[in-house]
Amino acid sequence: MPDEKTDAPPDPSEEKSHGTESEGEAKKTAAAPPAESVGQDAPGSTGVEETEAIPPSSPAGEKPGPPKAAPVATPGAPAKPPAPVKKAPTVTVEITDDPFIDRIKQRFEGAVTEAVTTLGQQIIRVKKDSLVELCRFLHDDEEFPFDMCSDLTAVHWPERAGQEFDVVVMLYSVPKNRMLRVKASIADQESCPSVTSIWAGTDWMEREVYDMFGVTFEGHPDLRRILLPPDWPGHPLRKEYPVEYRDNEWTDKHIEYREVDYDTSLINVKYGERR
Repeated sequence: MPDEKTDAPPDPSEEKSHGTESEGEAKKTAAAPPAESVGQDAPGSTGVEETEAIPPSSPAGEKPGPPKAAPVATPGAPAKPPAPVKKAPTVTVEITDDPFIDRIKQRFEGAVTEAVTTLGQQIIRVKKDSLVELCRFLHDDEEFPFDMCSDLTAVHWPERAGQEFDVVVMLYSVPKNRMLRVKASIADQESCPSVTSIWAGTDWMEREVYDMFGVTFEGHPDLRRILLPPDWPGHPLRKEYPVEYRDNEWTDKHIEYREVDYDTSLINVKYGERR
């Protein structure tokens, strides 16, 4: 006898409910995004996303705005002031508050043309004709006796017409522990008065200036070259001195060159032993 439940025709209401339920599941499956698009690892993947990340979308119903442009200066608006430029520190200043320097100015009024401090070093510039008199005054002064001349040199300024050289006398007061520089400007081919009568140690210093710069010192007891041969061409510390090949000119004149015959095979032997 046939089973009633098996042979009974399906209920139309049940078919309708099953059909509705399956259609809803299909819609949900179609609306869900794939696993790769939301950053989920698919089965068998290495955990590294192979696709580029999707930028976040705008809220529903809103369109993304245009990119923001750079700010543009408003015509007629005041311009932004530039940053202040840092000034370099003042290196050379005039001496105005030193009683000893003031006393020198009064004593040699008209002869002292400059009294400045450069990097803590006091400098007095005097005319050439008053150089020896000023140096004698500094040597014999009771308050600040400059009993030592630590150095005497020169500086070449070829662009200064009529004052191409500065003779610089560097003095030191041993009792007072004070230093002072005295400068005198002279023209090229002009003599400078010697101060060897005040400080005997300046004998070789003036000879060196004569050797290197070509400056002659009037009153020097034995003015001749001290570093280079007497017939050396030119003076090496002048700015226009041609350094290159100048020594070859003198050596070609005074030195006899001879060719030496030697066995070059010994060079290779010695080099091989070193290796």
